[in-house]
Amino acid sequence: MGGGGPGDRHAGLPRRRAGNNCAVTTLTDIARLAADGESETVEFKATTGQRTEAARTLSAMLNGKGGRVLFGVRPGGNVVGQQVSDKTMQDITNACSEIRPAHPPSIERFAAPRNNQLEILVVSVPAGAAKPYSHKGRYYVRSGTTTVDMPDEVQVSMVLERAHSQSRWELEDSGGDLATVDSDEVRNFRDDAIASSRAGFNPDAPARDVLRALNLLDSLERPNRGAIALFGRPEAFAGRFPSLGCRLVAVDGTDIGERLDDDVLAEENAFASMRRALAFCERHLSRSVRIEGGLQADVDSEIPRLALREALANAFGHRDYAMAGKVQVRIFSDRLEVWSPGGLRFGLTPADLYAPHSSHPWNPNIVGCLYRRGIVEQLGAGTTRMARVCVEAGLGRPVFVATSTTVTCVVPRRGHWLAPDGTNLAVDRREAAILAELAVGPASRRRLAEASGASTTRTGERLAHLRDLGLVRVAGHGRGAQWHLRDTSPPPPE
Repeated sequence: MGGGGPGDRHAGLPRRRAGNNCAVTTLTDIARLAADGESETVEFKATTGQRTEAARTLSAMLNGKGGRVLFGVRPGGNVVGQQVSDKTMQDITNACSEIRPAHPPSIERFAAPRNNQLEILVVSVPAGAAKPYSHKGRYYVRSGTTTVDMPDEVQVSMVLERAHSQSRWELEDSGGDLATVDSDEVRNFRDDAIASSRAGFNPDAPARDVLRALNLLDSLERPNRGAIALFGRPEAFAGRFPSLGCRLVAVDGTDIGERLDDDVLAEENAFASMRRALAFCERHLSRSVRIEGGLQADVDSEIPRLALREALANAFGHRDYAMAGKVQVRIFSDRLEVWSPGGLRFGLTPADLYAPHSSHPWNPNIVGCLYRRGIVEQLGAGTTRMARVCVEAGLGRPVFVATSTTVTCVVPRRGHWLAPDGTNLAVDRREAAILAELAVGPASRRRLAEASGASTTRTGERLAHLRDLGLVRVAGHGRGAQWHLRDTSPPPPE
């Protein structure tokens, strides 16, 4: 860790370190960083005379992915070094002491490669655990290679996340006793968790022991709010928790203002509500019948049950229970919507939901119980699996729409396709075939022509129409061109 390997041309040069975070380890690392140039996580300063700007940048890096400021490296990446004394080190420390909450950075000293009388300083911070961080009372973020003022909405979101890490709704006192918990639901949970090999409960464990193991009891053995949300009896809500349960609506048309075919208010715990919602969806969605090889027909819901279950699990598991409003399921003639109160947290965007992503549950105890019962298959991968099964069923990919107060999962019904903002778009049968093929992966125009049963010329015209609608994009030129579905993330350079 202290120096380079045999091929390191900087090996053996002195280095000193202050602090213990994000250490760079060799001069080879500095040479690589300088060659790669400035970025969201790297900034160059010619001298420590720019220490105030550097401290501002470090506060922005704490608010992001972490990063390093290199003193003695000019903006173009020229490693020159500078004179460093004990006062220099103290000046940097003083400048960084104005970051709040306090987070002293790691400071490393390296002899400059061309002049051992000069040094390079590497000042590093990790991604902060107590965001947002300010410098001299102002909040900053990194935007590419620049440090800019933090938008107000980002600051509010980070403040909420910091408060949430210290006091979560699911851990607060429910005001009830064990009589407010449905013991049969707890025992059924225990049996399902054992069957799925996701909990080591004793098969005869009483409800109290199960709740204790799930961190759903307080120190006085009373159920917390998470216990009520998951296992509470309906009478336990009694108006005290109006956000629990869900509302289920079937609309005769494409707009919520049109006639309702069905309207159900389910004021039950999360598990009972999800069962009620699944039954509601299966009652109002079309049924498809397949006969493959045998005499017995396979009957499936129009939208795969796994996709419905994942959408509901995300809504109940990740919602903000402190916000007013229930989970809502709305079935329209062209789509299904699952509404969850609360925005996306921890820096997630709708585009992130199309790929495997780290799991940072807003309600970790509640999500953990959904996982142990086998409702959530793998943390951080549910939305990608939902998209895959919808495509395999011949549907378009779900669309995720997030605001500061809601996250909505929109799943198209058969014969319909959704734009990245969730609006329904009219496409013909062959265009639908093109989109279904692209949902599997990028494809050439020739392959798309084969999939849609049309000429390459007509397929080109349809692709142009789909591009105008914002559903597809093309990368490359000529015979090497590949068409892609366009999602909510910005496309790469073309």
